[in-house]
Amino acid sequence: MYHLKVIREVELHPNRDPMTRRAQQAASKAPTLVSYTQLEVPQIELYETAIAFEPECDPLTAHSRLQHVFGQKAGAGHFLFRADSSVSGRFWVRSTVPWSSKPSGAAALEPKRVILQLASGLMYHFTLPVCVGNEVYQAEEKVVHPFRTAAEFEAWFNANAGTFGVKPLMFSASLRSLRFRHDGVPYRIDHAMIEGALEVAEPERMKRHVQRGFGSHRRAGLGMLHLYN
Repeated sequence: MYHLKVIREVELHPNRDPMTRRAQQAASKAPTLVSYTQLEVPQIELYETAIAFEPECDPLTAHSRLQHVFGQKAGAGHFLFRADSSVSGRFWVRSTVPWSSKPSGAAALEPKRVILQLASGLMYHFTLPVCVGNEVYQAEEKVVHPFRTAAEFEAWFNANAGTFGVKPLMFSASLRSLRFRHDGVPYRIDHAMIEGALEVAEPERMKRHVQRGFGSHRRAGLGMLHLYN
């Protein structure tokens, strides 16, 4: 709620004529300057940069080297990352803590400090590369079988929007596949790129997902929500 503070700029003078005094009295009753208390807007402080490893660096190797910088796995709260689709070995990294150092042997831009406002009702365009699907357990290990259609990804995002703290306005999903080799083993991770517009609904819930990401395979560079105006 806004709190108004009225400041009177006109003072009455007893020696002036009645017409002048009446005019001044009328003026004194009207607010001439309004000040508002500063709203406390929910926000999150982030640090974003691009970091270039050698061209043959795969996402799992990049994650291991970034983990040494932040002391956590991707999605644990300190950082998320994704591969640059146009340059091999280059990754976009976003953290919630300042960088202590860059990985050895890597080239990196100085991280840019970004303040992201998350007040209820704010609208953003977004992109989200995410892997979700049917989860099963094999020998006590969770295995995710990714959805096979764009419609399933769209239904998942729409159904879970409240949990994510967002209100979808319009969006669509397109199927993607992440392929790479790690330690000589070929990997293929099917996922979707969800793009569109959303509205902030629950700031604290949304903040958690901005920090920790969405879905599975965050160690491979998926699950980072990118918001822009």
